[in-house]
Amino acid sequence: MPRLLYLVTGAPGSGRLEILQDLLNGETPESPQSLILSPREEGKEADNCWWWEDNEINLPEKNLSAEISNLFLVLDPFQDLADQMEATQNLLAKTDGLDLGRILFVVHCGMLDQASNKLQSWHDACAHFADIALLNRREGISNRTIETFRKRYESMRYPMTFELIKKNRLQNPARVLDPTPRRISHAFDPPENFDPDETSAIDPYLERLPGGERAKPIPIPFEKT
Repeated sequence: MPRLLYLVTGAPGSGRLEILQDLLNGETPESPQSLILSPREEGKEADNCWWWEDNEINLPEKNLSAEISNLFLVLDPFQDLADQMEATQNLLAKTDGLDLGRILFVVHCGMLDQASNKLQSWHDACAHFADIALLNRREGISNRTIETFRKRYESMRYPMTFELIKKNRLQNPARVLDPTPRRISHAFDPPENFDPDETSAIDPYLERLPGGERAKPIPIPFEKT
């Protein structure tokens, strides 16, 4: 039975790990077993971390037992998002029995009121790859602010869906984890879906110019403290 890889993007403090931990707490012995892998500097235990080396995402093989069905890979907000997406493509290509489930975008709604241009561009890139946006940290944030965020992507015909999160809890985990793709990006579509002669097959965020730089660079709006 193939394993499903779920990618999780989101700002520092957005509640990514808390939401996933709540999800795992609801598992039973009969349900698919899951494992959360955080960036090495964020994770509390080295065995539950992935690390970046030679532009590759490296996983702790000793923890990837046959019983693990759902693997949640929390991406690093302090590293280039496009590099991590490209590395995920390579990870899926070289790992037998591992398929992409969904890409979850955990939105720190508390940041929406003071969003800078860099943060907006980063949000746009996360939304481009995401199947679903999980709207978290909504305390004290007006409904109008959240609706403005939602309508931005609906007006651009992004197919991703939105879920309101309360106290880091998913109201409908099955709906969130349904692997049916809802992303506008085709970066993870099967190769047979593409005509190699069509330049439109190249994801705009992953495309490189002749000099090697990204055609559409994604800023990193966060600084480590």
